[in-house]
Amino acid sequence: MMRWLILLFSQVLIIVGFWFWYHINHPMGNLLTGATFGQFLAWGRLAGLLAAFAILLQIILVGRVKWVERAFGLDRLTRLHHIIGFSLVVLLVAHPILVTAGHAMQAGSGMLAQWLDFFRNWEGVLAAAVGLAIMLAAILFSVAVVLKKLRYEIWYATHLSLYIAIALAFGHQLAVGSDLTDNRWFAAYWIALYVFTFGNLIFYRVIRPVWMFSRHRFAVERLVPEADDVTSVYINGRNLAAFPVEAGQFMLVRFLAPGFRWEEHPFSMSCRPDGRKIRLTIKRLGDFTRRIPDLKPGTPVIIDGPHGVFTARHGVASKILLIAGGIGITPIRSLAEELAAAGRNVVLLYANRNHQSLVFAKELDELEHAASGRLQVVPVMSDDPAWPGEKGRLDRDRIVRLVPDVVARDVYLCGPPPMMKAVRAILIGLDVPRAHIHYERFAL
Repeated sequence: MMRWLILLFSQVLIIVGFWFWYHINHPMGNLLTGATFGQFLAWGRLAGLLAAFAILLQIILVGRVKWVERAFGLDRLTRLHHIIGFSLVVLLVAHPILVTAGHAMQAGSGMLAQWLDFFRNWEGVLAAAVGLAIMLAAILFSVAVVLKKLRYEIWYATHLSLYIAIALAFGHQLAVGSDLTDNRWFAAYWIALYVFTFGNLIFYRVIRPVWMFSRHRFAVERLVPEADDVTSVYINGRNLAAFPVEAGQFMLVRFLAPGFRWEEHPFSMSCRPDGRKIRLTIKRLGDFTRRIPDLKPGTPVIIDGPHGVFTARHGVASKILLIAGGIGITPIRSLAEELAAAGRNVVLLYANRNHQSLVFAKELDELEHAASGRLQVVPVMSDDPAWPGEKGRLDRDRIVRLVPDVVARDVYLCGPPPMMKAVRAILIGLDVPRAHIHYERFAL
């Protein structure tokens, strides 16, 4: 992680450092301390450079670039992508306003007249304006998705248009951006940033999944109902022992069947990798997952992954606490098998509303017996008066009573976001070190 942060910080230093050097040594004099129009131009150019760099960073963050993901986890990268995306609005708006104001002052004209002059006489500026409008619209759509006002599929299609917007904006940078036109070395560096970014994107988002499919020929083998609204999809293929997946990881899956092939969704491995099968256990939560039982055996599957750092290798303690809520049992179940087989002492708290919603009840019972005391499974029902075992919610008192040595354990947590937030706060309040609390969330 530290090496990645150093790399990122060094690129920001290069960009800001060049901007500073160029504008204090500008042919028109020091623009940073000179006339007001020069200061507007200088700061507007910096906003443009940083906006472009932030966009390239966004692509790396969600490009499923393995060398970045291994340091942070795809889940955290996605959340950082959202934060930067909303903050990017300031830079995207500041750049055209400051640059237009600076040129308008220099020419003695108004803002509107200067904009019209840009569109008519400056190469690539009109295309860049269209690109800017697309970018701002995509950010607006993202807000609508977060507020549950827009379907994910529409948001995803809108975000694909961002690549068109980037292409539209790139031309004016090389044509009229004096930072680049006046310095061939900085221009070469700038082009290299774009080549590096899109090279990683194409390799990890397109080439690698296609290569993995050609190597393993993933296909649906069978479907098994696990509960009223939960189905396990078994996937087979060639030489699956060479597929580098670990318990707890997830993959983005595209089923090549009518009604499925245009959508890609993340699902976790729900059993320990054995080199013979991949099992994804999916709950019906939306239009896509509701159609999962309609899949036919033999359906080809494109798998992008595996992804995630929610794995056994990140737990350093000899004792482990696993906490699952609802369908969050999928990666937890694979981790329970992996950790118990490795000889770790494991307690699994499995929270559900009622016993009818339990998934893998028989499997967990079999794993518990096979582990010879290394695995203890405790189902907890929040709304099931007839349940003979633990009833209620996973509050502080219950966790302390069921796992009195919780502070000495690494904790893996997966479930609905509100539950994860509440349980994580409880664990921190119990002085469980933050570095010992492992979780991943997959929400827009």
